[in-house]
Amino acid sequence: MNGTRVLAKRGQTKRRVTAVPRRSTPVQQSRAARLVQHPRFAWYAGLAVMAALEIIAWPLAVVMIAGHEIAHRIHSQELRELAEGVEAAA
Repeated sequence: MNGTRVLAKRGQTKRRVTAVPRRSTPVQQSRAARLVQHPRFAWYAGLAVMAALEIIAWPLAVVMIAGHEIAHRIHSQELRELAEGVEAAA
């Protein structure tokens, strides 16, 4: 194939045009929102570093991470229930 045929074929192809909805938030704000870290990221990172340096065994680190996350979720749920009870009583 010579170069002119390729260019002619490219010019003949049809492209599908789709409408893209506009963002309601600026790009900088949406990028910043994605950079928010998990509130307990430092705890998990510390356990991972200790497991990598073999200060603690990696199965222990996994159990500690899982236990910490479960305890935090249960504690948060109990606080929500307590707040709902206080709100209902008032």
